[in-house]
Amino acid sequence: MMVRSTWSIIALAMAVSGCSTSAPEPVPSIATETALGRHALQTPAHVVPGRLEYAPDNSTFAPILTERFPYPTQADANAAYLRWIDAAAPGRSYPSAVRLFGCKPGAVDAQTARVTRYRGPVVHCATDLLDGDGRRLRRETVNVYYHRSAWTMQPLDPPRAPVAWRDREGSPRDIWRWLPGRSRYQ
Repeated sequence: MMVRSTWSIIALAMAVSGCSTSAPEPVPSIATETALGRHALQTPAHVVPGRLEYAPDNSTFAPILTERFPYPTQADANAAYLRWIDAAAPGRSYPSAVRLFGCKPGAVDAQTARVTRYRGPVVHCATDLLDGDGRRLRRETVNVYYHRSAWTMQPLDPPRAPVAWRDREGSPRDIWRWLPGRSRYQ
């Protein structure tokens, strides 16, 4: 009886594992790769405040850059946005294009709104979402990272309200803080 139940469990596991196999990814053509934003990783030659920086192929970066680092160009950001729309829920209406406003290295955590630096090309950008006529609808923060020869966009909704202090507690006071030699950080 034990051998029979073991074989039935193995057969069930093999049947279920066959369902999880995925089809191989289609190989995109070179024209499709260029249209979707598969470009070389580009870094501005130098960052000067108040000056627009250009990539080696004469495409523009965001107008505000904080330091010399690999950033997506405006064309790369739009290609990443179009890929994100294709992967997002169908049936919703989305703005037609994006325009990068300012970028800084690191990714914004969606829960804590803190910026974390990574070794690879990961930046967060203030992004203008544009309608069909090129008018700005709103400005949002997005994380953009370079993976598999393409920039990928990750929209996020960080908290905008300050965290309320719990029970409105005051800081503890040391009545002996005026004595010399006492640590100020007790």
